[in-house]
Amino acid sequence: MDKQEILKSTVKSIFGAVPFGGTALNELFFEYSSQIKQKRLNRFVEILEKYFIEGSDINIENIKTENFNDLFESVLRKVVQTKSELKLIRFKDILIRELNSPSENAELNDHYLDLISNLTEMEISILYNHRYFTMEYEEKINELNRLNDNLSPLTRQLGNAKGTNKESDFQKPYEDLKKYIDSLSKYKHAEFYELSENSFMFYKQRLFSKGLLIDDRMKRIGSLPFVNMGITEFGIEFIDFIKNSDK
Repeated sequence: MDKQEILKSTVKSIFGAVPFGGTALNELFFEYSSQIKQKRLNRFVEILEKYFIEGSDINIENIKTENFNDLFESVLRKVVQTKSELKLIRFKDILIRELNSPSENAELNDHYLDLISNLTEMEISILYNHRYFTMEYEEKINELNRLNDNLSPLTRQLGNAKGTNKESDFQKPYEDLKKYIDSLSKYKHAEFYELSENSFMFYKQRLFSKGLLIDDRMKRIGSLPFVNMGITEFGIEFIDFIKNSDK
């Protein structure tokens, strides 16, 4: 008997010794737990059934593969543990995608499923919006600084009204790049997510601890820890894994 079975048996024994309105407490507890899990499973089946009824193309042959059967079993284990409707939809999308386009790295599927189960929707939203902050984004920051260094303070203030031709060559690229970077900066602020600074920091630290975000972006003077973060390669892969159900 494994540890989980021993623990379950012990808990049942303890609850069974406590009467509650003429019914053993363990009967009420475990019966209720089973009903909840069955309800969640039924809801997931409804979601899958609706998708199949709508006539969407499915590669049925892949149902017979070992990888899909392993994934399906893992998904069902996660389904009965979640009450989130959106996560059920994510699980459905993952199964459908695996049917139509099997993963090349199937051994990571369980890890991805664990992340979906453990991460809050707010954390997934923060991670999704950090998909812009890659090494390419860092290169754009460096390019912006280079252009900025080639502009005189007067040019930046007067919009190049009295600038030299050489300065005008830098003005337009600088303004365009700055506009692009400024358009993404909102995703780095707690206000965008309607969170307090402490909550926002906590969520980013959680994503960092799971290897999804990294804290080595924008290594500039005065930069504080966990403020300017970027997405990791693993984070990008995870976003790709769940992208069908992202907003």
